[in-house]
Amino acid sequence: MELLHFHYGSVTSTNDIARELLRDYPAVLVSALYQTHGRGRHGRSWFGEWGKNVYCTIGIQQSQSTLLTHIAAPLAFGAVVVWDTLTTLVGVAPIFLLKYPNDLLGRCPDGAWRKLSGVLVERTVVGQVHACLIGIGINVQQRDFPPSLATEATSLALLGFELTPERVLQQLKRTAESLCESSLRELLQRWRALLQIEGRLLRIQGKHGLWKAVALHDSGQLEVEQGGERLLISDGDSLRYVLD
Repeated sequence: MELLHFHYGSVTSTNDIARELLRDYPAVLVSALYQTHGRGRHGRSWFGEWGKNVYCTIGIQQSQSTLLTHIAAPLAFGAVVVWDTLTTLVGVAPIFLLKYPNDLLGRCPDGAWRKLSGVLVERTVVGQVHACLIGIGINVQQRDFPPSLATEATSLALLGFELTPERVLQQLKRTAESLCESSLRELLQRWRALLQIEGRLLRIQGKHGLWKAVALHDSGQLEVEQGGERLLISDGDSLRYVLD
């Protein structure tokens, strides 16, 4: 599938622009140098400097891709696109960790894991058209973050990789177009393999002690267990990995 690419200077958010473009185009990639109201999950803002990072959205009408009509497929799609894009460019997977469902963490020189990329999935209806928006942010050249994010965020530059946002975006487009040709089974298997979450110890917001991930279901829900009690989790922001 070909993604028609639209690139802008400053926008509110690339998801907003992609939503409008899908009135006229079946599949788009919208990117910008800056977002004034970039969004993360649960209404959080996505902070980034002008021209330093990748801010983009893949927008696809559902009539063009039955793959993305499945409930978990957009989550998996965004995760695999980011992982394959960056490992193709830098080729060192051990310093990356995919955190459920689709945050990419990078291992920093001090040994801490910090957020490198995030994905925001939205389903929308434009007129009579049902569509899927997969917003992706990747920190590329940014080296300074506000105090509230300084211990939480990192970038390719801080990890030692000198790439431009343009180069990352070009590879992301190629990767996404290729991945659109995957079957649902292939996509979900790839997502599960990259997450490697079964057996991992987790902390859950609002819950006491450590929980063990026992299964990632095709619905996208994560099943966790503690002392015979089992829960289904769909909000990755409520999870904290127990990391070395």
